[in-house]
Amino acid sequence: MKKIVCFFPGQGAQYEGMGRDLYEASETVRDIFVQASDAAGRDLKDLIFNGSEADLKNTDNTQVAVTLVSAAAHAVLAERGLLGSNETGGGGGAEPVYAGFSLGELSAYYAAGIYDLQTLFTIANMRGRLMAKAAAEAVASYGSLGMAAVIGKSFAEIEAVIRESGLAHVYPANDNGPNQVVVAGVEQGIQQLTELLKAAGTRRIIPLKVSAPFHTPFLIPASEEFRELIADFTFADPVRKVYTNVTGALVASGAEAKENLVRQQISPVRWTTLMKNIAGSGEISVCCEAGPGKVLAGLWKNSGSDAVCRPAGTVNNIAAMQESINS
Repeated sequence: MKKIVCFFPGQGAQYEGMGRDLYEASETVRDIFVQASDAAGRDLKDLIFNGSEADLKNTDNTQVAVTLVSAAAHAVLAERGLLGSNETGGGGGAEPVYAGFSLGELSAYYAAGIYDLQTLFTIANMRGRLMAKAAAEAVASYGSLGMAAVIGKSFAEIEAVIRESGLAHVYPANDNGPNQVVVAGVEQGIQQLTELLKAAGTRRIIPLKVSAPFHTPFLIPASEEFRELIADFTFADPVRKVYTNVTGALVASGAEAKENLVRQQISPVRWTTLMKNIAGSGEISVCCEAGPGKVLAGLWKNSGSDAVCRPAGTVNNIAAMQESINS
């Protein structure tokens, strides 16, 4: 049986007013906003719809806000019957498969049945707070930090450049595709790496809209505290297929999922491997990105799959996807 794969985006996908049309179109989404605000202890509707770009860029806000809009998009996809036999969706016969990029893995685990909606928002809020704290401590110790996307080099090539240059506190953080890698670390080191890469013929290097060097050793304090705080949370075994970006492989158990959420904060995102594994399964007929933006839909073009990945973060996006499937 062919399957629908549903991706959830990570930080950097946020924008002012995201999810407003989903909120206005669905009573279920409005209820999800209430649940998320209760779990986070603040008015997320006001933050997302009225907050500034700077407000949303703060990882303490970004993580729970992006998670909320992703959950909202997933709910509308289910209401429209686009998630096959997903227990929250309609018919259609397609078995859903889930994966999330970095932060998006939290939403993927919720969609796969590993934990409930309240747990999703609680741990997303917790994760954002701990990462913001660890980032602030890292800045105090090392100075300005950041992340940048490198276009035109592979993960292995970037690793080699960093190793051979002897640059300290700079790491390849995201393996986004065969020729797209995100680096993270101290700002001065990223600038030095930028010059080295330009000299080697790298086409583009783009600073990212995030506020910390995620998926690097800078986040070890956050991951260790996060491990302690989620120890007593219940993580069930997945009832639907879900892949982890820590290794790119399928998640077999709730215990593995819990460990992945700890490891992924300090481990590179293996998105290239994940996409190849999903594409290589031969099961995918429909692919979508549930949440703000369309970064993952773009990255999917390098997966090797003939299936088109469609953005599904707005009502219009979802309607276009539905029309395409039904035509």
